[in-house]
Amino acid sequence: MAPFRSLRALAFAFIAAISLATLLTFGAVYFALLGAIDRQVDKRLAGESAELLQDNPDVVLLALRITAESHRRDSGDIGFLLVDARGRRLAGNIAPSAPIPLGISTLDRGAGILGLTRGRALVERLPDGSIFTLAAESEPIDHHDTQRVLILALGFGAILLLVVLGILALSLSIRRNIEAVRAAAEAIVEGDLRARVPVAAPGTAFGRQAGAFNRMLDRIEALMASLAQVSNDVAHDLRTPLARLHGRLALLAEQPGAAPALHDAAAESEDLLAMFAAILRIAEIEGGDRRAMFVPLDLGALVTDVTESLEVMVEDSGRTLRLGTLAPAPVDGDARLLTQLLVNLIENAVNHTPPGAMITVAVAAQAGRAMLTVTDNGPGIPEPDRARALRRFGRLDASRGSPGHGLGLPLVQAIAWLHHGTLELADAAPGLAARISLPLAP
Repeated sequence: MAPFRSLRALAFAFIAAISLATLLTFGAVYFALLGAIDRQVDKRLAGESAELLQDNPDVVLLALRITAESHRRDSGDIGFLLVDARGRRLAGNIAPSAPIPLGISTLDRGAGILGLTRGRALVERLPDGSIFTLAAESEPIDHHDTQRVLILALGFGAILLLVVLGILALSLSIRRNIEAVRAAAEAIVEGDLRARVPVAAPGTAFGRQAGAFNRMLDRIEALMASLAQVSNDVAHDLRTPLARLHGRLALLAEQPGAAPALHDAAAESEDLLAMFAAILRIAEIEGGDRRAMFVPLDLGALVTDVTESLEVMVEDSGRTLRLGTLAPAPVDGDARLLTQLLVNLIENAVNHTPPGAMITVAVAAQAGRAMLTVTDNGPGIPEPDRARALRRFGRLDASRGSPGHGLGLPLVQAIAWLHHGTLELADAAPGLAARISLPLAP
């Protein structure tokens, strides 16, 4: 079934099957019609033969009967021929160009009988050795077979045309409804939870399906809104007391003789505030409203500025930050968010590599995409753990002692998604390569 997963391929396959079936039916009807005509002609020839040969006449009487019968109006289209055992003509009104075999056979123009295009012949050997032949036209009108084929072709062609038009109309209707569902789904993926499938005819099967799909989207939107509201309310409600707590701890820690535990508590509260800020930031980005602020910019130039500003910080940590190949890569985006994306990737590399590690940032443009890559030569992330590293709070066992909350890469992924891009974690052999793919601006 793989070749027929496309609606167009399925429609054309069905049209081909219907066309083949119509062609086979056309041939069957045509040959059945010819067979019916031949059987009627054979029946007539057999009756005429029985009438002439009744009472077992001798050759002379049979010749007289043939002469008389050939002048009758109702047998004027039948050909008669009587020859003796030596092949001498005794009576008849036809002169075949070649002997006709005994029994029933089909004749055509090659028989050499004047006026006959297609017919049937009955040839019998009489007791005295003479040969009695009857021939009748099965095409009473010249070119009748051509006209019969044309009539059948027009009839079956009209049926086939109607079937093909019906299949194409049905395929187009299905395609339009699928496109409507796809457009709504893509809009929802892009962050527009209010997108719905148009319902043109509510009473039809497609209309009922669109209505059910829209009701499902209404329910999903309500659940997502409720979940987002709960998350935002929790984050907002906790930020205020945490901010007050952090302020008090910071004041206590600054007093002379403050216990070291106060400094640790102040640092922990600051980390909690940063974590809640990151959660709210991700929720804001996933809402999609920031797309209204997109402007054309050169990703290569932005990466150059951000990398140069972070170079001293990275060197102070004992790592080395360098620029790789930077190709011009025009994109539509939010410069602040893309800056945060790159900062998060570089900080992630700093936090998860040993001192002396090399961190490389590069930009390339290929196949209509801008590729931003941050590569390090640290321990990397095993392939089975990469999906978990992209989940919120999805910290790996090896990074439990490192600073952070497991929200850096999810925030990078949210920013990439907002820009219609993707984040991929790959093996740098050794180390980790974080690749951001964004669509190039037109």
